[in-house]
Amino acid sequence: MMGLEYMLARRMERGGGAERGVVMMRIAAITVALALAVMIVTLSVFVGFREEIASDFRGFSSDVAVVDVSGFGRSEAQVMASDGEFRRQVATLEGVAAVGEYATVGCMVKSGDNVVGVQLKGVAEGYPLEWWRSKMMQGEMPDFTAEARTKQLLISLSMARRLAVEVGSKIEILYLDSATKPRRDSFRVAGIFSTGMEEMDSGIALADVRDVRRLAGWGEGQITGYDVVLHNPKHADKVAAQIDDLIMELPDESGAVSALAATMQMRYPVVFDWLKAHTVIAQTIILIMMVVLLFNMAAAMLIMVFERIGTIGVLKAQGMRNGAIRKVFLYRAALLFVKGAVWGNVVGLAVVAVQAVWHPIKLDPEGYMLAFLPVRWELWWWVVLNLATLAATVLVMVLPSAMVARLRPEQSLKYKL
Repeated sequence: MMGLEYMLARRMERGGGAERGVVMMRIAAITVALALAVMIVTLSVFVGFREEIASDFRGFSSDVAVVDVSGFGRSEAQVMASDGEFRRQVATLEGVAAVGEYATVGCMVKSGDNVVGVQLKGVAEGYPLEWWRSKMMQGEMPDFTAEARTKQLLISLSMARRLAVEVGSKIEILYLDSATKPRRDSFRVAGIFSTGMEEMDSGIALADVRDVRRLAGWGEGQITGYDVVLHNPKHADKVAAQIDDLIMELPDESGAVSALAATMQMRYPVVFDWLKAHTVIAQTIILIMMVVLLFNMAAAMLIMVFERIGTIGVLKAQGMRNGAIRKVFLYRAALLFVKGAVWGNVVGLAVVAVQAVWHPIKLDPEGYMLAFLPVRWELWWWVVLNLATLAATVLVMVLPSAMVARLRPEQSLKYKL
């Protein structure tokens, strides 16, 4: 019977019907296409925003940062003494990919008459630099392995434009501290990077930790903290708690005894609250599209039934049961959905592909932190979206199709086939 029911549904589809019914079927198919296309684009943008911003924040500041308690939340954290044994213990924790020491100071960068403020971040040999290398646009990374200080800088493209400098140019850095006299030194631009997050790019430059210590007047082995990179950022809270346990067990003379482990969510709560707000917006859009889709499909099902009352009477007179006739209309609705879904997927994925390759939709970096609209397509949620939408549509169709049972053969045969 299943083959017969499907065959009848296909015959109804090819047979067309009254003009109003044909128009309604087209509207229902277009609604499915538009709803799926909008949901695909919405999910792609949401996932793109979340992963792009999270990825760049991971690169700038790592999954977990170990900093002095008194300096947490400040633009410039307190200085602590490097502890090699503590760093090795953190590196052995499950889920930790790399641990690197860093030192940061706020200073002014000058080239000619152009002056900008910057946070100078110094790193040493062994610091995880894979993310920084992936964002390189010109030049090369500063040499952090040389025996002598090279006084090289990695600056952002936006900073290079504001300073009117390029790879190989010399710039002057001025460090101001209320407790000491101003210090200055000259550096050479070794490379230029760009992440698209103009707000973050314009405020940071990468240098050798030895150059940062000398500029700030720090002693050997003094650092700002440790950057901890994880294999899976979802385990940040667990690893941070384990690091805090290690800190509690440190001897009093350890340089990290007054430190704490801070995840990205702890250091940038406003950014992650902003991403949560985008999550609510994405869920609302998907819900609205789903309601519109289901409403139109339910209306289409009712029109299918009313348009084929005569056919229903003949089928009942021939002995077909109500359940089998309902399946005919459910198959018809499923075929209509698939027709619209194919076009919806084609349009939605095409829009995502165009944005991913050519970035025609630009953003204001000051408001969105990104220069263009990020999109990210993943197979698993695309499959789940299509299957869930199909399942919801078929379930909603069950109620309108129940009208078949209320129709009596002697009444329905009065209508034309």
